[in-house]
Amino acid sequence: MSLGDLCDLFFEFSNEDRLRIIRTLQNESLTVTALSKELDLTTQETSRHLSRLGEIGLSVKNPDGSHSLTGYGELALKQMTGFKFISSHNDYFQNHDLSLLPTEFVSRIGELENSRYVDDVMVIFHLIDQMIREAEEYVWRITDRYIITIIPAWNEALERGIKGKLIEPVDIVIPPEFDRGPVIREAVINNNFSIHTLKKVPLFMSLSEKQVAGICFPANDGRIDYRGFVSEDPTVLKWATDLYEQLWKNANPRSLDELIAETSS
Repeated sequence: MSLGDLCDLFFEFSNEDRLRIIRTLQNESLTVTALSKELDLTTQETSRHLSRLGEIGLSVKNPDGSHSLTGYGELALKQMTGFKFISSHNDYFQNHDLSLLPTEFVSRIGELENSRYVDDVMVIFHLIDQMIREAEEYVWRITDRYIITIIPAWNEALERGIKGKLIEPVDIVIPPEFDRGPVIREAVINNNFSIHTLKKVPLFMSLSEKQVAGICFPANDGRIDYRGFVSEDPTVLKWATDLYEQLWKNANPRSLDELIAETSS
């Protein structure tokens, strides 16, 4: 695609009515009359927009008179989802850094579309605590700091038999008052709780098999401010799960002996 073709594509998407038509055709093929009624447009307006979309290959008129998206139109709309998500949260992304995130997941950022933004640190921490208490299979976290307040929830969840994973920076500072205690020690011994380390974590994130209780990117100064996105949407959870699995694979495991020593009194 030439630069001119790209400009043409963005121009078509820049019109609100054409974007509404494209989104509607993503779900079903419709005639001009049906589209006009669905979107409260005149038939003349709808026909003109469809003509433009057809000229650049985003839509096509079928033999029965209905219009549908082409493969190119479907693909272009999927790519636009990412632009829609980041533009909806432009203030956040002006002040946060995704440069440490694997490129694949930056490209997939539109999959977070059905998440909601939480601008309150204490709400994020409360949601993490609640998520841990409601988990039935596992809890995976990646963090740059220890949250002392969630230790009771961790203990209760591990006693229920959930499996826990934690990714942390290799140089994480352990608070002097922190004590993992016997429950976590037993989980470590039974291989129900394990820790991997990275030189630097690219985000703060907590998820279970049901939900994501925090996707928080570093601020531009490199520090994580624990403000970000939460969701129970399956697509958001899939993005978070795929990312965690890749980071876990690339991180270095802490040794069993080391973890047992840390949890021994």
